[in-house]
Amino acid sequence: MCYQFILRVAFKMKVPTWGRLIFICCSIYCVNSLCFGKRCGECLITQQCSWCKDRNFTKTRCATNGTLREDGCINIVHRKDHAVTIIKNSGFSDGGQGQDSVQIKPQHVSIKLVPNLFLYKTNFSVSYKIAKDFPLDLYFLNDPSPTMKNLQSSLKSLAKDIESGIKNLTDDYRFGLGTSMDKAVRPFSRTSAEFLDDPCFNTTDSVCEKVYSFRHRLNLTDDIEAFEKAIDDVQVTANYDKPVGMFDGLIQTMVCGEHIGWREKSRRMLVYATDMAFHHGGDGWLAGLLEPNDGNCHLDSEGFYTKANLQDYPSVGQIIQKAKENNINIIFVIGGNSSLTVRNLYYDTLATLMPGHTLQASALSVDARNILDIVSDNYKRLRETVKLVVNGHGEDLTIKLYTACKTDGRVNEQTNICSRLTTEKVAKFFPVIMSNFTTCPEKRNVTFTIFPEGLEERVQVDIEHVCDCDCQLQPEAEPNSDKCSYNGTYECGICNCNPGWVGDVCECDNRGTIEETCGTSKGICNNAGNCTCRKCECFEGYSGDKCECNDKNCRSYDQLLCGGPDRGRCDCGKCVCNANYMGKACECLKSTAPCQNSNGTICSGNGECVCGRCQCRSGFRGELCDKCFSCPGLCNNNKDCAECFAFGTGIYNSSVCKQLCTNVRTTESLKVAAPENQGANSSITFKSCITEDEQKCIINFNVYDRENGLEVVVKERKRCPPGPPDPLTIGLGISGAIFIVGILLLVLWKILTMVYDNLEYSRFESEIKNPAWEKSENPIYNDCVQTVHNPMCDSEFKVEHMYDKLIGATSEHI
Repeated sequence: MCYQFILRVAFKMKVPTWGRLIFICCSIYCVNSLCFGKRCGECLITQQCSWCKDRNFTKTRCATNGTLREDGCINIVHRKDHAVTIIKNSGFSDGGQGQDSVQIKPQHVSIKLVPNLFLYKTNFSVSYKIAKDFPLDLYFLNDPSPTMKNLQSSLKSLAKDIESGIKNLTDDYRFGLGTSMDKAVRPFSRTSAEFLDDPCFNTTDSVCEKVYSFRHRLNLTDDIEAFEKAIDDVQVTANYDKPVGMFDGLIQTMVCGEHIGWREKSRRMLVYATDMAFHHGGDGWLAGLLEPNDGNCHLDSEGFYTKANLQDYPSVGQIIQKAKENNINIIFVIGGNSSLTVRNLYYDTLATLMPGHTLQASALSVDARNILDIVSDNYKRLRETVKLVVNGHGEDLTIKLYTACKTDGRVNEQTNICSRLTTEKVAKFFPVIMSNFTTCPEKRNVTFTIFPEGLEERVQVDIEHVCDCDCQLQPEAEPNSDKCSYNGTYECGICNCNPGWVGDVCECDNRGTIEETCGTSKGICNNAGNCTCRKCECFEGYSGDKCECNDKNCRSYDQLLCGGPDRGRCDCGKCVCNANYMGKACECLKSTAPCQNSNGTICSGNGECVCGRCQCRSGFRGELCDKCFSCPGLCNNNKDCAECFAFGTGIYNSSVCKQLCTNVRTTESLKVAAPENQGANSSITFKSCITEDEQKCIINFNVYDRENGLEVVVKERKRCPPGPPDPLTIGLGISGAIFIVGILLLVLWKILTMVYDNLEYSRFESEIKNPAWEKSENPIYNDCVQTVHNPMCDSEFKVEHMYDKLIGATSEHI
């Protein structure tokens, strides 16, 4: 089939013939490469793959059918088909007195599912038909606030009308009642003493009942008078803020099935009636209620919710989850003057998320008398529409539902919803199932259910993943067969070995721990092999019972391990040489033939033959010690050619030089061979020489030992001694030096003179600008001195003294 499809596609391609051939080859290769598996069941998981069960088949057993036939396989195992078994298929029943209604069939199916192969709609189908008297449980959860009093009165007066309307659709119905207001804590309710006793205190309303979160008032019952009495017993109450806490009552109504009285097999409808928005998860934090709502039943014997003031409100997600888990169809009925706003902002979107595929919330009229139509219309809609849900199939299964109910049976469409059903019309759904595996799962059996949303009726589908071929099962399979050395099961042409045994025919004992048989201090098989059949199978390059020998850890000669296979081999880290070689790396040839010259002399008589090579005595070189660079005459024999070729001097003229000195060339610099490196075993192949010409100039040249003979390389420049001194040059030099020194002294004197003159002139200018002599005193001026003498005493002495002083002053002035 696969090859036929590839050929059809290839011939439809608008490409040259060679393009079609390439496409066919690549497609076939890709298909074959998808087939893999060591056992038949593992192989057939992939579509288009088959298994060859011939015993002596040596090629790949898992391949496409065409490939196996080309390889000569005779017995080919193909994929199985699905097997569907109907276990329980009770017919449709309308129910009624003492009978269970049946709306969906079959009720139990077993499928042996082949991996990765579609189970199409032709294999089995699920049918649904409305039962005339299918049970209905209708519960009213009302808001008991004063603004919803009209609903209470209308519900009481219309109770019998509601009963009559429901009775036209089913004879098996029951009604229940509960009321829900809010938590009795601030800020949701007033907590002062007067408001706790009467939440309607100081308002125009009459006395109200104490505020409560939820109260279940009437179990589901068919006694319409009891229902009317329960409605009549409801008193109004009130909270403080605008949103109501009816989510507490809603979740308790859904999870407290034993208190409410939900029947296991019934259509469960819950009418949620209010005119306000709702509190939800997180709002309880405002009152310090940090404990999340646990979603469990907490009703006391009187029907009150006991965890209202301890736990937060339930979240929207919890409401949706519990509605689906308990198959509750919630009808949101919103009244009041702001009904449109409240519905648009809060309840319309929430209604679409609930089971029952409700498109929006219902609007309650001002007098609330349309409650009859709301209940009847919603019940008809739920009754006449079915939505099948698949649950518990896991990620490994892909399940899609198809039906033709929307096209009146003409074309099947992928959908799980049928509407406009009647008690005479059957909706048929066709499940398409496929598993998605690359290997067979450990868990072979899976169970899932298909059920109408909002109802408890179920179709149980048991899936068994069929991963084994028939030849893997008895009686075809042969446990402990002699074909498998009595250590395995012969199945589908191969041996499936028992635990602890391996090998094509289970001949290898692999029981026990590998540490016991193959373990070493360095690891299993010294980390150089695999432990198989309780023996070490060494990697390439290793040997030994436990791979302890590294056969690549030997010495190398001439870049080859142990000199190569011609010389020896590596055995556990040591070279084992062939007969003609020896040494740690088999580098030595035992024969002396390579050391003999043409006349049979070993190393030309100038050395010894060691490892097939000559070791020359001092002064001799070459493979056969036939070259003597240290012998006298090598430099002397080549000096004349070096001189004439490089400098055109010496005993050879130009013509003789060209004729005799053909092996000479010049260079700017020469290599220098140290004397200690020119021994017998030196790798230096030249000798440095020095000679002198007639002018005592030194000439450097090297003599090289080339394969084609000697080569003389001469340095381009020679070193010559200096000549006698020239008197004229000396005289001119001394005179020039004296003249230069004199000029320098004159320049220095002139500079010093100019500096001194500048200093004197600067001093003169400074004295002119600041004359100090105008402020000095006259040297011949004396201040007047007044002396008073007593003429009566020492007159003679005083006269003489004054006379002397006057004479002295006159003399000084002169």
